Amino acid sequence: MSDRHALPKRLLFWAQHLQQCSLHGLSLSAYAAEHGLSASSLYAARATLRRRGQWPLPPTRFLRVATDAPASPVTTASVAAPLYRIALTNGVVVETAGGELSTVLAAAAALA
Repeated sequence: MSDRHALPKRLLFWAQHLQQCSLHGLSLSAYAAEHGLSASSLYAARATLRRRGQWPLPPTRFLRVATDAPASPVTTASVAAPLYRIALTNGVVVETAGGELSTVLAAAAALA
């Protein structure tokens, strides 16, 4: 979070709690319950800080995967392509329709 001192006093209060919540790896609702705070106020403060560019956006959880196979036009046969959904232990979920299983597994491994 940059330029904390430029924040209004009330927003600084919430920013400090958001920082502690982040450091402890808790969800906002769990942190709020643990500290007797309003979860909705934490969420609102985080949204305000993000709009002001003073709180980081969540990381992107998508990974572009390139294959060696040439792109084919959509046909009735390709609509019924296999669906893959892999849930990793770190909470990342990889979903894709079609493609080679080895490509899907390689993408999942890169996110683990």
